[in-house]
Amino acid sequence: MSRFISFFGFFCLRRKWRASGIAILSAFALMAAGMVPAPAFAASQAMPAERVSLQLKWLHQFQFAGYYAAQAKGFYRDEGLDVEILEGGADKPVIAQVLGGQADFGIGDSDLLISRINGQPVVAVAAIFQHSPYIIMSRQDRNIRTPADLIGKTVMLSEDQGAVQFRAMLKREGIDPALVNIIPQSWKLGDLISGKVDAVSAYATAEPSVMRARGVVPAMMRGVDYGVDFYGDILFTTQAHIAQSPGRTDAFLRATRKGWDYAFSHEDELIDLILQMDGAVQRGLTRQTLSEEARVMRSFILPDVVEIGHMNPARFDATARTLATLGLVPAGIPLAGFVYEPPDAVNPRLLRWMTAAGFAVFVLALLGLLWNMQIRRRVRERTEQLQAEVNHRTEVQQQLKASQDMTQLMFGTAAAGIAMTTPGGKFLMANPAYHATVGYTQAELQVMDMRELTHPEDCVRYEEMTRQLLAGEVDTFSHEMRYLKKGGDAVWVRATVSMVRSADGAPTHIIAVTEDITQRRATEEKLRQSEVLLEIAGRTAQLGGWMLDLSGGPMTWSDEVCKIHEMPMGSKPLLHEVLQYCSPEWREKMKATFGRCSRDGVAFDEEMEIITASGRRVWVRAIAEALRDDRGAITRVQGAYQDITERKQAEHRIVRLNAELENRVSRRTASLEAANRELASVNRELETFSYSVSHDLRSPLNTIDGFSTLLERTSGSLVGEKGLHYLSRIRAGTRQMGDLIEGLLSLAKLSRDPLQFGAVNLSGIARQVLQECMDREPVREANVCIQESLTVQGDPRLLSVVVHNLVGNAWKFTSKRVVAHIEMGCETAVNGETVYFVKDNGAGFDMAYEDKLFTTFQRLHSPSDFSGSGIGLATVQRIIARHGGRVWAHGIEGQGADFYFTLGDGKAASLSDTL
Repeated sequence: MSRFISFFGFFCLRRKWRASGIAILSAFALMAAGMVPAPAFAASQAMPAERVSLQLKWLHQFQFAGYYAAQAKGFYRDEGLDVEILEGGADKPVIAQVLGGQADFGIGDSDLLISRINGQPVVAVAAIFQHSPYIIMSRQDRNIRTPADLIGKTVMLSEDQGAVQFRAMLKREGIDPALVNIIPQSWKLGDLISGKVDAVSAYATAEPSVMRARGVVPAMMRGVDYGVDFYGDILFTTQAHIAQSPGRTDAFLRATRKGWDYAFSHEDELIDLILQMDGAVQRGLTRQTLSEEARVMRSFILPDVVEIGHMNPARFDATARTLATLGLVPAGIPLAGFVYEPPDAVNPRLLRWMTAAGFAVFVLALLGLLWNMQIRRRVRERTEQLQAEVNHRTEVQQQLKASQDMTQLMFGTAAAGIAMTTPGGKFLMANPAYHATVGYTQAELQVMDMRELTHPEDCVRYEEMTRQLLAGEVDTFSHEMRYLKKGGDAVWVRATVSMVRSADGAPTHIIAVTEDITQRRATEEKLRQSEVLLEIAGRTAQLGGWMLDLSGGPMTWSDEVCKIHEMPMGSKPLLHEVLQYCSPEWREKMKATFGRCSRDGVAFDEEMEIITASGRRVWVRAIAEALRDDRGAITRVQGAYQDITERKQAEHRIVRLNAELENRVSRRTASLEAANRELASVNRELETFSYSVSHDLRSPLNTIDGFSTLLERTSGSLVGEKGLHYLSRIRAGTRQMGDLIEGLLSLAKLSRDPLQFGAVNLSGIARQVLQECMDREPVREANVCIQESLTVQGDPRLLSVVVHNLVGNAWKFTSKRVVAHIEMGCETAVNGETVYFVKDNGAGFDMAYEDKLFTTFQRLHSPSDFSGSGIGLATVQRIIARHGGRVWAHGIEGQGADFYFTLGDGKAASLSDTL
């Protein structure tokens, strides 16, 4: 009998029936000792079960399968509990139901933590979900992928179911919840499908599969992806309930855990049970949707990783700190007593019963000793298991934190730019290197789209590759593209783009790792241009390179060297074959020269003749230098070949032409010397002729002028008025003829006489000329402006003639103006040349006759209007030309004329230039 009792006690311990196991074991011991009659034991087992109610937070579904299993399989009944499971709904806020006494236990969320902080006496008994299944769900075609996409959107939330997680997620992303239009939850999925709202709060285990069943692809945002990781489906009660019956809560927890273990190992049985519940089928639940719910729940409950219902007080503390940091709850509120701790004491009723049976202690001593030994061993084993689990979890958490810290450190300090975007291209985050590459801040990027950052010429290619990535055709891709920086400049990057997908395969994020290759691209472009230029230069100059590795093997030729030797492109001859191309007269010399270079490192630069593969003789320039390794040993020789045949032929032609030119120069020199002698003789004859003409013409003119003057004086009264008029015209004609002869002589003289250079003050000459004019015609009124310090280098006598003619003409042709305006000065032309001018407001001239102004004997006005010989401007043009300058004019008939001249560089022009 004692062996049976020990076995039964061990069995009770294995089944975790601690309180009732002790009672049964004691009863059997008393019965065995004959101390307690059997009916007493029967009476203790026939005690009525305690009625307990459990308030679900929503309608019946697999989410609560563990509770259904514990009730259906009698696990609650075995613990002495008669449990009533109350279906939840939108009109039954679970926390209010439990605090109001309508239920003993409830199933809530991390909102319980806020209730506790706000002073409500709720106690968390077990966290069934290790990660909250609450999500924000939208239609995938709405392109809502991140919290930032919710700004200005309409979102349905239930304030007592997951709202705090949603607000925490927004605040973690720096978004004021007031920017989101939050409306009460209608619990109608059709509002989302029809577009009445943009997003809703939902359970990841249920609503997404319903959406897919209706043919709509959902998009989901989880808090854990944004640093908000709370417990979910927390079994809770009140402090008063625990104080009233401490053992009841512990018994309820044990039976609930057994129910969840059973539910996950008998999913089909539980699905059948749920489908039989009132309203389940009517709400659209099917075996497929419940099976999918069970599958998804495993990733949140983690039954294979931790004990179902496991809670870590430190995690609640961390959650409270997170909420306080985000301003959702006050900081520093203690959470002592919030997490339920099973009591270690035995049931008081059992203690009273055991006290009444104290006289059986002796009988039970041995059994108690055996039982105690078994208990201690089991406790030790369990303690070791728990300690190992705690150590393992601590190690995993430390490793996870270290991994997170390392990831954050690598992300922040990585030299490569890293950016995360939504599948639609909206920026979520980027590291400092990425910001430095594009020039935008984190806040600026978060309102931008990747398409805005991509250069227009690269957009089509990038969008096509991204489409392949989203479609699953590729897992990742790399390509070179251009970003448009904040200032508008383009920056080249090499981007490696990968897709991050959720557990169900839906795309959630795109990760782009970029490297700024602008400098490399610029270098490559410069290198390409250099290669093109080098190729053009080599082709133009017929210059190519070659290299010979002295360790053995053929010589490497560039294409141009192959072309020079008339060999196929890519030819690689041996050294002795190369030397055979040298013409016989150069072969031995080049062999010795190359030997000195390869042996002693003596560079060479030789011009020689080679015989090409086709037998044609070609002149080349061969250049070579030796290259040494780190030890100073010569390892290879490299150099260049240039086809200089044309240069050699040109040199021969130049030598021949130089000889011909020297011969021509000698002949031409002799001809010029003879011409100079003949010209000198002609000049002497011309001078003699000029004097002769001057004397022969002046004598009759003087005679005519003298006799007409004498006739006018002595016989003026006899010839009459008409006769006097004729005499006056005869004298005017003789004077004009005299002036003409004088002008011709002067013109001939200034062309022959050499220039005598010196400083000439044009301003002083101009004033003297104008003063003489004013003295001759004192009644005329003139406004004269002469620039000071117009000093030039030239022949003083000839430049005086220039000023006399130009200024004298200005005075003459303004004689019919009431007030004459005459100006002389200088200005600087665009090319830096000094231009001198004489301007007046006189008669002017028609620009159509400009080409006749500086021609001898050409006059643009009638002699009756303005006197003159027609030689003055021709004289000016001849003098300016001899000074290396030029003269031109601009005029408007009836409005005045402007004359301009330059004096060149001060060197006298040759006689032939002025003729």
